[in-house]
Amino acid sequence: MLTVQRACDMSDEIEASNVHDWFPPALQKRYVENIVGKVGLTLKQATYFVRLWGYNYLKQSGAKQVPIKVLDCHLKSFYCSHSEAADLFYSETERGSHRSAGMIIDKLVAKKLVKRESFDGSTTRLSLHIPDGFLLPTACLGSDLYADAFNARNDAPIVANILGELYTYDSERPKSMTHHIKKGLRQWAALYPTGMRVIRQKSDGFPVGFASFFPTSPDSEEKFNLPPSESLHLTRLTESDPIKIATVGDLECYAVYIRGWQIQPQLWSHESACLLFQDSQDTLKQMQKDFPNLCEIYSITIHPRLEAFALTLGFKILRSDPSSSLRWLYMPLDRFITLDYYDLLLDFDFSIW
Repeated sequence: MLTVQRACDMSDEIEASNVHDWFPPALQKRYVENIVGKVGLTLKQATYFVRLWGYNYLKQSGAKQVPIKVLDCHLKSFYCSHSEAADLFYSETERGSHRSAGMIIDKLVAKKLVKRESFDGSTTRLSLHIPDGFLLPTACLGSDLYADAFNARNDAPIVANILGELYTYDSERPKSMTHHIKKGLRQWAALYPTGMRVIRQKSDGFPVGFASFFPTSPDSEEKFNLPPSESLHLTRLTESDPIKIATVGDLECYAVYIRGWQIQPQLWSHESACLLFQDSQDTLKQMQKDFPNLCEIYSITIHPRLEAFALTLGFKILRSDPSSSLRWLYMPLDRFITLDYYDLLLDFDFSIW
């Protein structure tokens, strides 16, 4: 195979078969993770489309852009034979046929991601339609995300705004909702800071994701068998929290209540979700040291998209609310902390909010 240096020395000629030289595999993986599941793309289809996208980009910008650092969505049409497509698609496996490469392009055409402008049996002129959601968020381009503890002094206003976006579909939400959420977050952080986590951007340190794990007092466990609307707190913020926190070391504390789990919508992707889920698993393992008998996880998903996400992970619906669309969700703790979330989320559509 050609090295990157040799590829750069070529007179604007990009060899499709050397895709991993001019398109770093790690960057390919980020783009694939970002688009898989969108418009129904399978993992293989997403991989093929990303390579076609990279090939189109270099055909237009030239070998001076090797290796690719970021893809553009404003691209002109380009010529790509079925032979070239086969080189792109099957670079790391036994070479597939020209016909099978053409069938892959047919599937991308059917999904309206590719337009075939002309076809003479061997050479095809293609135009790619690249939705804005296919571009990587700035944070993901540089792996600019990391998990950290929630800082009540600095993070509460930003996290309150992130959580407030969950309620934008609810016309009856109170005008003072964001203030209530901010106040509630500080209350929780004072009670049990270990259970409060954020995902930050390295570039500015601001949180873009949040999770809250609340060890539930044995006296409050009955709430999980009652209508979920009776356990809402942040938007109402009455003087008394309907769910009481357990005392560290309580051997009768069996349940964790996930009271928040959200990522800023524009950064909601396979990569960011996996990062927050991994940190959630680590946090719960740490909590087991404080509460040795923890074995149950419950949650109420306020936004319908979050419920779809939870069900994809394997949460089960326990109880619906007769007066609202809210439902209690449950998963055994042992299952949660050993869950292979990466593969489960590959086909989840992160683009619809």
